[in-house]
Amino acid sequence: MIDKNLFFSTKKTTQLKRKEVEELVMLHNRVMRKERSISDFFEKYAKNFLGYSFHSLMFSKENIVGCNTVIPQEFFFFKKKTIFGQWCETLIDDKFRGDISNFKNLINNLNNELKKNNIFFIYGLPNRSLYIVSKRFAKMRDIGKLNYYLYPNDLKKFFTKLYPLNLILCLILKLILLFYPKFKKNYNHEVYKDNNEDFIRGRYSTSNKYNFVKRNNYLLTYRFDDNDDSKLYRIIRIIDVCPLTKFNLEDSVNYLIKNISNFDLIIYIGYLSAVPYNLIKVPDKLLKENRIFSGKILDETKIDKNIFNKDLWNVNSSNFDWH
Repeated sequence: MIDKNLFFSTKKTTQLKRKEVEELVMLHNRVMRKERSISDFFEKYAKNFLGYSFHSLMFSKENIVGCNTVIPQEFFFFKKKTIFGQWCETLIDDKFRGDISNFKNLINNLNNELKKNNIFFIYGLPNRSLYIVSKRFAKMRDIGKLNYYLYPNDLKKFFTKLYPLNLILCLILKLILLFYPKFKKNYNHEVYKDNNEDFIRGRYSTSNKYNFVKRNNYLLTYRFDDNDDSKLYRIIRIIDVCPLTKFNLEDSVNYLIKNISNFDLIIYIGYLSAVPYNLIKVPDKLLKENRIFSGKILDETKIDKNIFNKDLWNVNSSNFDWH
């Protein structure tokens, strides 16, 4: 729908009126077909280290019909602390889609506001449809692909039509892991989040679905899957290991195997330059969802193009608003 009465504005979370928050929540619930409360909204956008996020708003008359939202996150870029913008949601009401200029206005207005607040790089993991639009019209550039790594503890609930081949497959995979060569390798990360108390509060909030385990020299964050299949499968998702080293990730997997009974899979989603000896990388052809994370430099005098080297990134589920 092309509406000549549309106008645009950018606001911080703390500047939003109550009515605007209510409309943003309703917009999310309509577009995403998922329920979010006002409390959920503030948990997501007001618990970061600044106490607010940045919202680009599209109005029809006095009603919000579109938004683009970025959460500020503290990062280290070649040991220098800086602020990146985590691109979270771009929502446009069904009645106002079709005019690509609306999308461009939302993006460009927000990018300009971010630069005024010393944020010169944005990154995100868009879904498949938004990924295509973001590359073409928002000039987002690919950084790398998130991979799935798993430990198969019990596959009898999977591929049930192939029984007993599923059990044989599980045995074969465990044998592969048993004889997989153990070697030392340090990950060389120059782009990584600051996993401080502000980040932990903002990312995981007060949710009780995340579990934290302090080991000798690292923090393990994991959760049990809560999707529709969780009633059938018991899946452990490793959300983060900080600091991330090959040894720490391997030790995390071993800890979960030893201390948690009755689970089917352990899954870690991220990009690793070397696969831990106790995890198996899932082939790309078996995965359907978009796993490409992308970014955009807003000021090339502030951020150099090394930011697009995926091998420099420590990136996993903790960096995005999913799982």
